[in-house]
Amino acid sequence: MLARALFFVVLSTATFLFLWQFPSTGAQSIPHLDKLVHFGIFFVLALTFHRAFALSVKLSLLILVCYGFLIEIAQSYAPGRSADVYDWLADASGVVVYFILHHLLSKKSR
Repeated sequence: MLARALFFVVLSTATFLFLWQFPSTGAQSIPHLDKLVHFGIFFVLALTFHRAFALSVKLSLLILVCYGFLIEIAQSYAPGRSADVYDWLADASGVVVYFILHHLLSKKSR
């Protein structure tokens, strides 16, 4: 139950952050920092999702990658935001890397 609550807190926070219009900052001068942020947030989403729900890896990947796609579509309608296929690829990469690492680490511990 705690794992699901944590997942929904992370999901809500991520959704808010992805749709909120942030003022321009100096952080944008760091090349591709936004891609690293997308990757990191989706890595954490995958981790919390995996702990919260006993679903297959394929279904988990599908759900989280679709969520990333929907967030990008929603950003295209949010003032001051835009959709970016590279952001979506960073989202998907975060999810895929989480499940690869989880698989490798669980295989190692056997």
